[in-house]
Amino acid sequence: MEKITCVFRRSTEGRLALLFASDLLKMLSATPLYVYLEAGRSDAEQIAGADQNNSVEALLTEQNAQVLAEVAAITGLPPEQIVLSGTDTSGIVVDHNMAFERAELDVLSPSREKALLARGKGPLLVPFGDSLSALQAANIAIELAARLTLPVVFYHTTWKDETLASPSAEDHMCAEAKQVAEALRNSATAAGVEFSFVIETADDVAEGILQCALRQSVRLIIMPRSAKTTIGCYVNQALAKTPVPLLAVAAKSGRQP
Repeated sequence: MEKITCVFRRSTEGRLALLFASDLLKMLSATPLYVYLEAGRSDAEQIAGADQNNSVEALLTEQNAQVLAEVAAITGLPPEQIVLSGTDTSGIVVDHNMAFERAELDVLSPSREKALLARGKGPLLVPFGDSLSALQAANIAIELAARLTLPVVFYHTTWKDETLASPSAEDHMCAEAKQVAEALRNSATAAGVEFSFVIETADDVAEGILQCALRQSVRLIIMPRSAKTTIGCYVNQALAKTPVPLLAVAAKSGRQP
């Protein structure tokens, strides 16, 4: 599992993000928790410039000590299992704001939840279209599902082919989407993860995803971004409305190493 990074914010949402990130870390038996500090050297330099008695390094040390104590108090993690950084945003980043702002990162927005399974066990949801970008999201979902013993729901909404009389939405899928579905089925089967498919013809893609999440009592939506603008915008549409935590997975071309 990739490392988990949480953005430090002194706000209600920031506290929720820290709780969610530390809960996920504990469930996966992983350490440490990486904490990203957006305010760093530049802020310290400005403060030091106003007060020559304070050096930049001394201010940074003091700020980091305060943040470390706050994070430890909120999460219950010992300080030695917390790593502070002003530059590292790799791995899965837990934050409410960055999910909208940083399309090149894998960002998990916890919504209003403080823990992944706060409302009990439930499946992970992976929406997919006709692009192989869904496989990146599915790999994360399948690994999480295997380690947490959770099922995965693969969701697809398709346009109705007016030349077909079949009432089954699956029959209206394009050939590319069917190939993606087969690849998802093979990946989940190989990992020994329980899975199911929901195929429908929803009027609105983002709304269809969220309605499926509610019907299936989903605990986390893992949604791939796409290089296609018309598809990528579905992530932000879902983020703006979701009552369920959502992990937006960066398109392959934009992923950091």
